[in-house]
Amino acid sequence: MYVFYTNHHNRTLLAALLMLVGFMPIMVQANFRMEPDDCQPLPPHDSALGEALTAFDNTVGDDFWQSDQRLTALMAQLQTLEDDGLEPDHYFLPVLEAIRQFHATWGVVLPCDADLASYAYLSALADLRFGRQETQETEQIWYAPMLGERRRGTELNALVSLGQDNLAQAFEQARPELDRYAHLRDAYITAREHLPESWPVIPGGDTLEVGMQSSRVGLLRQRLSAEHYLPETGDTSSDTDTGPGTNNLFDASLSLAIEEFQRRHYLDVDGKVGAQTLEQLNIQPAERLEQIRANLERLRRLAADMEETLLLVDIAAAKLEFYRKGELAWSGRAQVGRPLRQTPKLKSVITHITVNPSWTIPTSIFVRDQLPRIRRNPDYLNQRNISIYNNRGEELAMSEVNWSNPRGILLRQAPGPNNALGEVVIRFSNPFAVYLHDTPTAWLFNTNNRFYSSGCVRVEDAMTLAQALFEASSPQAWQEVEQVRASGASQNVHLPRSVPVLLAYWTVEADPDGVLRYRPDPYRDDPELLAGLSQD
Repeated sequence: MYVFYTNHHNRTLLAALLMLVGFMPIMVQANFRMEPDDCQPLPPHDSALGEALTAFDNTVGDDFWQSDQRLTALMAQLQTLEDDGLEPDHYFLPVLEAIRQFHATWGVVLPCDADLASYAYLSALADLRFGRQETQETEQIWYAPMLGERRRGTELNALVSLGQDNLAQAFEQARPELDRYAHLRDAYITAREHLPESWPVIPGGDTLEVGMQSSRVGLLRQRLSAEHYLPETGDTSSDTDTGPGTNNLFDASLSLAIEEFQRRHYLDVDGKVGAQTLEQLNIQPAERLEQIRANLERLRRLAADMEETLLLVDIAAAKLEFYRKGELAWSGRAQVGRPLRQTPKLKSVITHITVNPSWTIPTSIFVRDQLPRIRRNPDYLNQRNISIYNNRGEELAMSEVNWSNPRGILLRQAPGPNNALGEVVIRFSNPFAVYLHDTPTAWLFNTNNRFYSSGCVRVEDAMTLAQALFEASSPQAWQEVEQVRASGASQNVHLPRSVPVLLAYWTVEADPDGVLRYRPDPYRDDPELLAGLSQD
């Protein structure tokens, strides 16, 4: 497999040479080969793509691209990548046009140009199927070893084989078979066609609410009309307006439009324009389009992890969905890691639960959270049923610890209604010491942006979720859990059949009707992902 393609200068020289000596296409195809020094190196690529390129070259060789029809079909498919948020020029589209023109004139595609066409074709399929290679270092997901090897090369080879007869079919098959992806892709196409280049920026100031009059309200109406939350604004000027084409009274209809905007942006729904709502209103269309691009990329990466039976933790939306054989069997709200203590992105397997758990307080939480409270309130541990142990497992009294510099101690909260883990912990293998658990802080589920934890996922009505996990494989097994729960003893109970769990992060989704819903980006992951997508 040659890893070089003809540069424009050498292709031009060859054309001139052919004109001088007389064009003999059969001789050229059979005998001519550019030397490596006359060609340009292909970009670095991973082993799966390298193996697929070698297999493709061994199967079809350079002759595959000796066809104007195939080159044209490849270029047409690369152009469709715009609808997936990918940049067609990253796949050498201008160079392929030069190659196609050369072929149209001289009837030949040079061997190293054919290698470039193969690279463009296979790398585009790989990026559609698995996510763009240049972004793979960002937002990496940890995978439990028990999940087995992710066989990218096998999947890519299957797509390439499909494309030997129909390039368009190979590209379509490479796209994720996820409703989430299809809906977001359709919404992205619509947004690119219909969003304006910009909309009004609303200045800061006091919170806007029903009954207020302000020139900022006129701008607000224009902004909401631009995205169809309100009918298109016309000339509604009056003696009380500050300018033509504005209506400066914040009335009930405007408040309803703001409520709908807030729902679609995961904001507290109050119908008022405070600081958080104003910030989201002022994000311009170009930035929203980029945000959608970033999330199309995320879904490409996640597609292979979306199994038919799966517990999905949607970090940015702070919610959970349990799918059983492709159907949604349970959903609920969650509290996830705050930005300084993020919930990790991972895929693992739920193997067991702990009923009536005790809580051994991690060192990081003890130092950051518990110790300052203990120093302020000597009765803090007793009030929360927390015991102190030395490194030999012996229980200590408060007076036996130097709280100005505590060393060699462990804190453990006994099972009970005030235990930080509640009644149940749902456990899965991972190196981050995170898990899903019940919580006594139920009132926090009533907020929209639920980023409160130290990395673990607090689950609303966690016991019902645990029951759904057990009953997915054996309804009778839940009886053992109920018996342990009633006893008050802390005990592990294994699931009859393990369940995959995916903790994932994305910041935009679209419903089947094309309505876009934007989540917050508390972990500030969008900019880094977009930087990877923009790399040549």
